[in-house]
Amino acid sequence: MLRIPLLLLSATGLLAGCGPAAPIGGSGAAAPAPGSAMEFRGERPCADCNGIEAWLRLERRAGKQPYRLVEDYRGEDHDRRYDDEGEWLAEGDLLRLHSRDGGERVYARLADGALQARDAHGQALPAAADDVLVPVAFDAGR
Repeated sequence: MLRIPLLLLSATGLLAGCGPAAPIGGSGAAAPAPGSAMEFRGERPCADCNGIEAWLRLERRAGKQPYRLVEDYRGEDHDRRYDDEGEWLAEGDLLRLHSRDGGERVYARLADGALQARDAHGQALPAAADDVLVPVAFDAGR
């Protein structure tokens, strides 16, 4: 039972250690050592499918901050998978995912360590209240 609070504390440390407005791929004095990784998972409803399962992995390695986001859309006839990669940036309590394809997603770090989808300015999205990813793994020495 002690494992979950430690996991949430580690998640907060990984994101908080990036410092406000740290450049993409940059490392601040309080940043975790290269080789650290954090994983999040979530499931949310979908208007035209049976639900969306999401998995997000944030890493710090060799001066870079890569991420991978996988979303599985479960359908009645077939499933679809969206797989995205790029660089992430922490700005205070906001996490910005900059896709290699040019897009951007923004998440806010909640008090419990979970990530909630936000608009480009960090404002809450009423329609995305269920778009929450919870921390599930922290690896400090890959």
